[in-house]
Amino acid sequence: MHPGVLPLQEPALRIFVTLDMPQGSLRRLVDQAERAGAVLVLRGLKNQSMRQTVAAVSDLLGQRKAGWVIDPEAFERHGVEAAPTFLLTTGEDAPPCSATTCTVPRPFISVSGDVSLDYALEHMVRRHPGAAAVAGPYLSRLRPR
Repeated sequence: MHPGVLPLQEPALRIFVTLDMPQGSLRRLVDQAERAGAVLVLRGLKNQSMRQTVAAVSDLLGQRKAGWVIDPEAFERHGVEAAPTFLLTTGEDAPPCSATTCTVPRPFISVSGDVSLDYALEHMVRRHPGAAAVAGPYLSRLRPR
C-alpha cells in the first residue's frame, strides 16, 4: 500500500476530486485535507494506469500526509457528479463497510463547488445545524490557532 493510501472504509469527511481539476485547487484541498484529517477520493486511474495515478498523486501530495483512496463506487453510492464534492457523514445508522464493499451509505450531507473545505463545512452546518458536532472537530483543525 502506498503511503497516504487508506484501506477501504467510509471516513466521516471525504473530498471527492479528479486529477483533471486545476492544480491550484487540488493543492489547496490537499493542504486542507491534511490539516483537517479528511480523505481525498478519486474516481479512477489516470490514463488507466496505477503507476501514472500514484505518480500524479505523489507529485500533488509532496511531503503532505493527506489520505487518499481510489473508490469509483463511492461516487455512484453518494451520487457525486461534480468535483470537488465535500461529503460529511452524519450518523452511524448503516452497517460499516466490509473489506471489499459498502452497500448502504451512512447518512451524509454533501456540497459541491470550487470552495475551501472550511467554507463547505460551514455551509453544511448552516443547512443542517445537527451536523455541527461532526463538523466541529474538522473546522477547529482548519482554523488558525
